[in-house]
Amino acid sequence: MPSNRRIKFKSKKRFKKRWDRVVKGLGRSVVIYSPPTKYECPACFYDKVNRTSTNVSKVPLGHPLYFAGGRCPTCNGKGILTTVKKRCIEGIVIWNPGAAKMNEFTFSEAGHEGARQVEIKTDICHKDLITDCDHVVIDGIICKLSDLPVIRGLGGKHLLVAHFFATEK
Repeated sequence: MPSNRRIKFKSKKRFKKRWDRVVKGLGRSVVIYSPPTKYECPACFYDKVNRTSTNVSKVPLGHPLYFAGGRCPTCNGKGILTTVKKRCIEGIVIWNPGAAKMNEFTFSEAGHEGARQVEIKTDICHKDLITDCDHVVIDGIICKLSDLPVIRGLGGKHLLVAHFFATEK
């Protein structure tokens, strides 16, 4: 009887290689959108009371962002610039993970419904990205995170399971 009951490094490495092959063969792309970053326009003054641009240039006359009058060309009169970050990852996508058949119909008071829940299995390095996401797009459908991602797998290191629900069909 062996005294050392830990999982060997070689077994962990084999599991990681096999899992990477499964994800590469069966996986689909999932687009993850981070919350938008907002910052004030560098070309015009921002009116904090009305939450719009004052459409008055705050840069000097020779500057490339200078404008003489009318709506600010940089922010289109909004006063803030918004940057949306998106990243594409690979993962195994399972629609209706608790259902007997894939994408079977559900009966409700409103009528027939398709799959509303989705499960993604991916690499653990995407944990922070999925936890902080605003929404994801899976197979062209916008989905929101329903619960925090769970780490599963050999030694608790190589598999991340995240559950989402579809918000738009």
